Amino acid sequence: MGMVIGMEVEMGELFIILAGILLVFDFVLLSKATAKDKKKLEYAFYTSAIACALVVASYFSLTWAFVSDNFSLSEVYTYSSSSLAIWYKLGDPWIGSSGSMLFVTFLFALVCFLYRFKGSGKESEFRTTTYKILDIFLIFLLLVTLLKSPFELLPIVPMDGAGLNPLLQTFWVLIHPPVIFLGYIFVFFAFALTLAGMITGESEKQEVREALKRSLCAAWLFLALGIALGGWWSYEVLGWGGYWAWDPVETASLLPFLALTAYFHLPSRSKDQAKELTLTITFSMIIFASALTRGGLLESVHAFGKSPVGPALLIFAFCVVLYFFYLTRRANKPLYTFDLDTSSLYSVAIFAAYWSLIFLLIICFLGDAAPIIGGFFSENPMSTSPEFYNKWCFPFTLAFVAALAGCNIGLKMKRYVMLIVAVLGIGAVLAALGQPTPNPLANLGLPLLMVAGIAIACNFARLLSKKNSSSRLWGKAIVHLAVIIILIGVFVSSTAETESGNIIAKPDSVIESLGMQITLNNFTVYPGTGSVYYPKHAIVGPEHSALKMNVVIEDGGKVHQESLWMYYYTNHGVVSEPSIISTFAGDVYVSMHPTNSSYNSMFYALMGQEVQPEDSVIVVKRVPLIWLVWFGIILLGIGMSILLFSELLKITNPQYYQKP
Repeated sequence: MGMVIGMEVEMGELFIILAGILLVFDFVLLSKATAKDKKKLEYAFYTSAIACALVVASYFSLTWAFVSDNFSLSEVYTYSSSSLAIWYKLGDPWIGSSGSMLFVTFLFALVCFLYRFKGSGKESEFRTTTYKILDIFLIFLLLVTLLKSPFELLPIVPMDGAGLNPLLQTFWVLIHPPVIFLGYIFVFFAFALTLAGMITGESEKQEVREALKRSLCAAWLFLALGIALGGWWSYEVLGWGGYWAWDPVETASLLPFLALTAYFHLPSRSKDQAKELTLTITFSMIIFASALTRGGLLESVHAFGKSPVGPALLIFAFCVVLYFFYLTRRANKPLYTFDLDTSSLYSVAIFAAYWSLIFLLIICFLGDAAPIIGGFFSENPMSTSPEFYNKWCFPFTLAFVAALAGCNIGLKMKRYVMLIVAVLGIGAVLAALGQPTPNPLANLGLPLLMVAGIAIACNFARLLSKKNSSSRLWGKAIVHLAVIIILIGVFVSSTAETESGNIIAKPDSVIESLGMQITLNNFTVYPGTGSVYYPKHAIVGPEHSALKMNVVIEDGGKVHQESLWMYYYTNHGVVSEPSIISTFAGDVYVSMHPTNSSYNSMFYALMGQEVQPEDSVIVVKRVPLIWLVWFGIILLGIGMSILLFSELLKITNPQYYQKP
């Protein structure tokens, strides 16, 4: 058995090493071959195909280690156990720190192979250059994977695993990471196309521009869905009661999305290199977010422990950025030209949208980077508070909203400026009156959001009156409307939320809070279930116990039968599962938390003893109009999907696409 385990580990790492060697060989072949060297290019294709196959084999080797409970691997021990459900074991490779890097490498290898396979027999200088850049990216990902290998062995094989963190034992962990990783992969691919275009001077070719646009539309969609799924997971599953907390990793995940959104607000044809620069920023922000998460550069509920992966990723990004600036200097073109037609409202609005997004990105980046830099000079570096982000992001968010209004409204520049000034004046009055929310900044911004929404609705009406409106115009209008709806939901739900605080509640009692009457029944104690290894005691025992309380919530004449759950995980602590009642006015969010009595009850339940707790803590929240956030996100996904499909349809029907 030990020999089989050792062979699994050795083969997994051996596959990665061999894949890296073959990719180096592929790079050499491509460097020496010309478009006429059919044999060399054919050998190069087969070499890269075998390398990609080895990466796939390594990934499935790790997956099999999880499925077969190979606890000799540190990764398997840390994120699994013998009692873990099979679907979590299949998803474990992208859940852990080291395994997730192998998963990203696996996805990128598949994309590289598909691109090589599709381009087989269509050799050109541009394609060969792209292949070489993809090789470099893939080799680097392989090296980073080996730097903290998912096949690292433990000195002593434990009898079971430590168990997957309960916050990760949810359906969403099987979707959220792959979706956001796909967004990263498509940006990597698009950036490789961009660098190849700059090197060969073929960036303006129709084939290149269309491949780039399709990749970036896919990346934009996946990045947005990834952030949205993370917010939903945080709000409804994890029991945190919020969808966004300006956590360092949350903020870092927003950076590439902001950069890519800014990219789509640049003129389609320009004489500068603003698009290339913005895509380089997007690529760098992905590397930064990965370094923050996988390298543990900051304390975060999403981040893993410190590792050499973080510095390696940052050094790689620095080298790539340096090479980009070398290419821009060689091209002898300006990075950005302020080509602005001040008489055109659309031109001014697009300009304002781009720069407001860039400034939002800068603020969020500084919020994450400042504590990292401070850590080099102090043992207790500062942390960036949510108030910093809320304060400094607010004016640029309003600027972006005003820009969206300008993109959709049919007014002359002078009248548009007068309208914005008047709307901000109304907002200032509402802020002074403290209505309709307790937050003056939200009150200042809501009238502008409403005007922007009306402008977009008018644009919808114009599109309906046209017989041949392109799907791209519809997609853009839906995305713009979705952004406004999301922001209205965020402004209201985050500022008008009310919370009861901790209420000590006893079973078979009634409590009143926030206009609700909550009848509490008795506790149901669930004994320990599952199987995990207890490292402190070197024994195997139950994974968790649980407490359940049925409650009756009376709110506004309606009665809701709900259940509150609380779990005690031996290796991870207490986790609450909330009850959420959704209405048109907003959500009622009720959760149960431990007291000494309820904690002890769950502790004894692990050992098979049923002890009824005397009390627990109940927390009640009202989150008004939160459904606007989720509805806006769905609408955003629809709009982005329309934009992506409009690009994909050009592959089969070039006449389908109509420029506005």
